[in-house]
Amino acid sequence: MNPPVWLSRIRAVLLDVDGVLYRGQTILPGAREFMACLQARGMPFAYVTNNSTLTAQAYAARLQERGFPASPQQVIGSSEATAYILQQRFPQRPPVLAVGESGVIETLRAYGFPLTDRAEEAQVVVAGMDRGITYGKLAEATYAIRGGAAFYGTNPDRTYPTERGLAPGAGSILAALTAATDQEPVVVGKPEAPIFRLALERVRATPDEVVMIGDRVDTDVEGAKRLGMRAILVLTGVTSAPPPPGPHAPDLVIPDLRSLLPWFCPPADTSR
Repeated sequence: MNPPVWLSRIRAVLLDVDGVLYRGQTILPGAREFMACLQARGMPFAYVTNNSTLTAQAYAARLQERGFPASPQQVIGSSEATAYILQQRFPQRPPVLAVGESGVIETLRAYGFPLTDRAEEAQVVVAGMDRGITYGKLAEATYAIRGGAAFYGTNPDRTYPTERGLAPGAGSILAALTAATDQEPVVVGKPEAPIFRLALERVRATPDEVVMIGDRVDTDVEGAKRLGMRAILVLTGVTSAPPPPGPHAPDLVIPDLRSLLPWFCPPADTSR
């Protein structure tokens, strides 16, 4: 199959991680080879993930341990995107009540936000993935939101892929807080624009020069298409079959990243 015509205009690549490069502890087919290909070509790339559980530094270290090229600047997680947006909207850095793991907590602190676990002190609630969630945490966040605190969610993913199947994601926690407060959060991660705009800044490219590669239509593909980017859906994560046609349909559907290697890094011609 010949490469699509639009591929010749691509100058940078954005990639989801879970379900695209690996699933649980399993490295997915062609993932290491594809990232090595991009690095060898000198093509700018960034990992754009809705995973909020790690800081950019910790996420880059995880990627490196699994054989992928990565620096903290090349990792745009939903926790950093959330802190980035909050510093623009709340320059006075009000106290934040965080429902989340180290990625949310450490990133908010790095951006200068004081943290509190008391609803009466919180002016902002940030909720993300929290595998240590308790009723007490949910209750305190509920009191804060009902008391007038702004409500932000790192990302809307209701599930995330593991080797055992789909597990509850950050969106499940947001759903619980929405049910308890009658308030919808301001969501920062994919498919919303803030995380993509931060990624475009990092790769120094315009939307028409960028392709997003992901495993979810409702976050990766839809978000990219909204901003005018091309989108490739890979069937190694949450999505296992091509989606029906629609306004946010991917430009290309592939079984795994091996399919892209001949187009991005064609084999050298040894016939001469």
